[in-house]
Amino acid sequence: MRRLILLGYGMLFTLGLAAQQELPGNRNIYDAKDLGIIYNHELTFNVALATPRNFFFGVRSGKLITYDKTRYWTLTFGDIRHSRERRENPDRVNVVSNRVSRAYVFGKQNQLYALRLGFGKKRFLSEKARERGVAIGYSYEFGPSLGLLKPYYLEIERNDAAPIDVRYTGDNLDVFINNQTNIFGASAWTVGLDEIGFRPGAHVKFATHFGFGAYDETAKSLEAGVMADYFFGNTDIMVESDLTPGVSNSPLFLSLFLNFQIGKRW
Repeated sequence: MRRLILLGYGMLFTLGLAAQQELPGNRNIYDAKDLGIIYNHELTFNVALATPRNFFFGVRSGKLITYDKTRYWTLTFGDIRHSRERRENPDRVNVVSNRVSRAYVFGKQNQLYALRLGFGKKRFLSEKARERGVAIGYSYEFGPSLGLLKPYYLEIERNDAAPIDVRYTGDNLDVFINNQTNIFGASAWTVGLDEIGFRPGAHVKFATHFGFGAYDETAKSLEAGVMADYFFGNTDIMVESDLTPGVSNSPLFLSLFLNFQIGKRW
């Protein structure tokens, strides 16, 4: 009987080692289901393009729960544009300041940027990762956002003088929009930095995830998805007037995005 008990403990110990073995670098082998190598942590840097002509970049840190599930947090920063933005390039020269004009967006009154803190999960649905192919899955996240609203300034020309910086105030429509021939171009981006306002908000993302070599030490992936941002308070980006037809400001911003990720697992 004693030999049978010892034999049983020996078999359980052997199966435990076969099911999970610790490798250098905190990597584990899960042989019970032939799942290959899985890492415990993942850190990636992200660069994304979104509609309409938006971008954001950031960092994502993940904890691998199982070979196909990852829980992560991410911090990103990027701009948000209105779908009706139209870029103008007057290509003019002011003889007084001896400067060439900058391109500007007609009817734009504010620039909006978003700092997003997200918490989410990623899950693989395919098993191509075993063969170091493309693992397909999905990811989703949600969390708080902080909107940064910066006034948009234009340079307005004057007779025999250098252009002056003007922002839209609501009562200067004639200067800012109606008389477009006096618009020299966009002011320098630094103009208005001391007038930035903050808008609290929230965001959600859902994406299809493509992992390239999901068991490699180098993390490489591509996400294609949809994102929604909502901010509290005034976030008007464009001027609503007869000269900007179809413009309607909303605190809700929807966009499609492509997110490129590269980093490391350990």
